[in-house]
Amino acid sequence: MASTQETSTSIIKSDRAGRTRYSQAYKDEVVASYRQSGMSAAAFAAHCGVKYPTLAAWVAKAKAAGSGRSEWEEDGQRFLLAEIGCGQADVPLKLELPGGVIVHMSSSRQLGLLAELLKVLR
Repeated sequence: MASTQETSTSIIKSDRAGRTRYSQAYKDEVVASYRQSGMSAAAFAAHCGVKYPTLAAWVAKAKAAGSGRSEWEEDGQRFLLAEIGCGQADVPLKLELPGGVIVHMSSSRQLGLLAELLKVLR
């Protein structure tokens, strides 16, 4: 994540009205870090010290500019819908999510719990 006190060239500036201004490089770095973090936008904005609407605007602008693709889309990876039959023996499942999160499921009975977890992480 970008530091706000890196060099003599300031990343953060204030205008006459007291609004904070950020360099485009800083915005790009924050958006990239947010996408890799796996955190909610509100939590990440608080972590970075910016307001949520500011981060949301940066993410929307980056997406509109064409850089809104996730690392999975860039690698050509997509979500895969897997159907688990009732008559089959339980097979362990490993699910890797963006941000380095790995979920292990040892039983098909945990599928509902996994679905709830994915809803929360969304």
